This record gives sequence, structure tokens and C-alpha cells, in this order.
Amino acid sequence: MNAETIITGLTPLQADGLACVVCGADYLRVRVPHVPIGRSVTGSRVFACVGCCPDHLRRAAGGVLG
Repeated sequence: MNAETIITGLTPLQADGLACVVCGADYLRVRVPHVPIGRSVTGSRVFACVGCCPDHLRRAAGGVLG
């Protein structure tokens, strides 16, 4: 998976990049390190919590504290 991978089947918050696409953590309510892992069908960048993201993607993207 790379930053241009299109990810489908997301909730509205996930599709807008406001929640983890793996565990659903709401980045507006919980401060958690996260990394970009792709895009939604609308073109928005989507993210996964560092703990949910595979190691090779985490190293490639670097952590983002939201």
C-alpha cells in the first residue's frame, strides 16, 4: 500500500482523513500518532494510527501527531 492507494468502504470521518481507517479512532477527539496510507474515493488523504500501520509503511511515511 502506498500514499496513492485508493481505499473504499470508509465511514465519512475516515474518508475525510479525520479517523483511522483501521481502528476508527476519531482524530478530532483523540490525539494519536498517525501516518498517511492512501486516499479515499473523493481524493482526500486517509490515515492509520501508528499502532495499526505496518512497520514498513510507518517508516516510509514518518509519524504525524494529529
